[in-house]
Amino acid sequence: MEGVFPKSDGDILYDGDVNELFNMSPIGSVTAWLKSYTNVPTLPDNWVECNGQTLTDADSLFNGQAIPDLNGFTGTQNFLRGGGASDGSTPTASGATGGAETHTHTISKPGSNASGSGETGYTGTTAATASSSSSLPTNYEVVWIIRIK
Repeated sequence: MEGVFPKSDGDILYDGDVNELFNMSPIGSVTAWLKSYTNVPTLPDNWVECNGQTLTDADSLFNGQAIPDLNGFTGTQNFLRGGGASDGSTPTASGATGGAETHTHTISKPGSNASGSGETGYTGTTAATASSSSSLPTNYEVVWIIRIK
């Protein structure tokens, strides 16, 4: 059998070993996959890309269900983040956004107002702007995959 990917200890990883490693993850596991990386083997039959497709596989618990589109295949791009409950019952359920691009600040200014407290409230709106000096790291593109059986 021809080896398909070198192991870190110098041994060769064969097709059967790849499937054994992939089967260690529970059904429904989502993981990053370097699909276009040199010498990466194809996905085993028990994994599919998370591209929003409706799964047609009678051997899978997810048969007939839409697989989440985590790769932006349909144009909507998402970030994965941890949550309190996998059923989406947390306040930040799947599909929720992390915040608005504009928000409001109330600023107190010393002075006199009707209540005599000496502060006058001002309200203003500010828009989020991109910075050319971002401290975010560069990114590396991966393909999200899910174990279906």
